[in-house]
Amino acid sequence: MPAISIGLAVYNGGHHLRLAIDSILKQSFADLELIISDNASTDETEQVCREFSSRDSRIRYFKQSANIGAASNFRFVHEQATAPLFKWAAHDDWMDPDWLSVLMPVAKARHAIVFGQLQMVTYDGQDMPHQANGREMQYEGPAWWRRLAFAIEPANLGKANVIYGIFPRDAITQESLRIFSGYGAPGDVMMLTECLGRLPIVCGGPSRLYKRVAPPRLAGAVKEKRPSIVDRTMLRQFLSLGPTSFRIGYLLLYPVALGRMKYGRKLRRLRARLHGRSPA
Repeated sequence: MPAISIGLAVYNGGHHLRLAIDSILKQSFADLELIISDNASTDETEQVCREFSSRDSRIRYFKQSANIGAASNFRFVHEQATAPLFKWAAHDDWMDPDWLSVLMPVAKARHAIVFGQLQMVTYDGQDMPHQANGREMQYEGPAWWRRLAFAIEPANLGKANVIYGIFPRDAITQESLRIFSGYGAPGDVMMLTECLGRLPIVCGGPSRLYKRVAPPRLAGAVKEKRPSIVDRTMLRQFLSLGPTSFRIGYLLLYPVALGRMKYGRKLRRLRARLHGRSPA
């Protein structure tokens, strides 16, 4: 049995997939299995996956006969896992070569979700300034507090990316996966909030996950309407998540969430100017 299972769910991700797979297989910690579920892709995804799987026996490649949806594909790779520890991987991200060797000792020693640090990159893979870069994702203390601390944290500080941390596999329950599937786009944040009721999130060290941003908007494309502050703070979603004590606590702390969302960037820019740095 491998020490960790890594699940990579992909649909038409051939353009960036080689780098993502390569960064997993070249980890200095090698005791892993890589489970790839190809969601009936129509591009070169299958070719890339079969090329890698023919060279490395640690890869288990599944090609879905029909598109089962992104959330179901995400669940599928977890269901195929065999190791006691598990992490999801995105088809367009990559990790430092020591990501696993830095984080695995912490993941083995603690019943926690273990993450490293984040580096945001442009669509073409260049480092970019961002307020989430280098942050230590740390949510400890009593269960009620870590859930609320996570909920009021502004989304632009990168908290959703902890979904790509290392989990005890059995900590991802059917309820966790139901929440992930049921909330759509913010399903990662809502699932992590649910998991924080059972275990903390800790920073295992400075190794980095490189998170690629969306491609630049095409010239002439219709500009999307900016989400409201209610949507950006996910007020409705958090108020639908139990228990009742969490909802009450979130309502009481909601002014803090609003303040951090509205004024956090201005404060960071002011601090950057005072220290002579370029603001993110």
